[in-house]
Amino acid sequence: MQTKNQQMIPVLDSSSVFGKLKEKGNPFWSQYFAFYSSWWGGIVQDPSLMLLPMDDHMVHRGDGVFEALKAVDRKVFLMDAHLQRLQSSAEKIGLSLPWTLEDAKEIILQTLKVANQSQALVRVFLSRGPGGFTTNPYDSVGAQFYVAITELKSLPETKYEVGVKIGRSQIPCKDSWMAQVKSCNYLPNVMMKKEAVDRGLDFTVGFDPEGFLTESSTENIVLVDAEGILVQPPLKYILKGTTMTRALQLAKDRGFAVEQRRLSEEDIFSAREVMMIGTTLDVLPVTEYEGKKISEGRVGAVAKELRQMVQKDLSNGTPF
Repeated sequence: MQTKNQQMIPVLDSSSVFGKLKEKGNPFWSQYFAFYSSWWGGIVQDPSLMLLPMDDHMVHRGDGVFEALKAVDRKVFLMDAHLQRLQSSAEKIGLSLPWTLEDAKEIILQTLKVANQSQALVRVFLSRGPGGFTTNPYDSVGAQFYVAITELKSLPETKYEVGVKIGRSQIPCKDSWMAQVKSCNYLPNVMMKKEAVDRGLDFTVGFDPEGFLTESSTENIVLVDAEGILVQPPLKYILKGTTMTRALQLAKDRGFAVEQRRLSEEDIFSAREVMMIGTTLDVLPVTEYEGKKISEGRVGAVAKELRQMVQKDLSNGTPF
């Protein structure tokens, strides 16, 4: 029986839905410039049309993989490395690209041209595709490819001048297999970011079951040890960051000693320098961990030099 406070829910046709789409909006729409959908077979610029099928397995199961690339001065940084990692993640979950990597690259570049932004963040998604609403990956009409071009947001320069504050995450790290797949199931990463915001920190960093350092929500962590060696955690429980890999290669080319080694919390406290490395960050110095200063609590020379090397390397990106 219907009460006086209940209202009949309208049944909408397609014209009504598209009319309502035009009425909707959110403050983030001004940051969305272009969107390619293989499901639609084209590019749209209207944020209200940047939609995915509800039954796409990426939506209701997180069954897909993704990458985030940075475009600066109309050049995409480390494009090949990102697409190769996309393919590697897809292979680990038995998902095939609908096209070659060269085709995917061309789609990304065309979408960037439509967006017509000198600087942008390029978000690339490869999904299992629509169909079925089940956990069965074969209940799908086929893999789909989506590209979203959005605003590239940079941190305030003061963060690089004074460093950031980080802490220990209480979120269990992903197991080795999942950690090496950049899947669309990012709930642990979301909870790490929530934890950092709730604690008033810039980032939290994780530790594996044996108590060794892994990574942050979407960033890698690297330190300079007491002997001046640049050290990254082993890749067993972390995603192999494209910017971290490139930054450490640039450091090696410059003559820095670089190695992989398991790192404890005590290694953070005793480090000469600690830094976060990621696509949108480049190289960001850390000056405080769990309320205690790193070294003297000042930005170190290695972090400054490494950031300069990465920023100079941006000019070698793929033009569009």
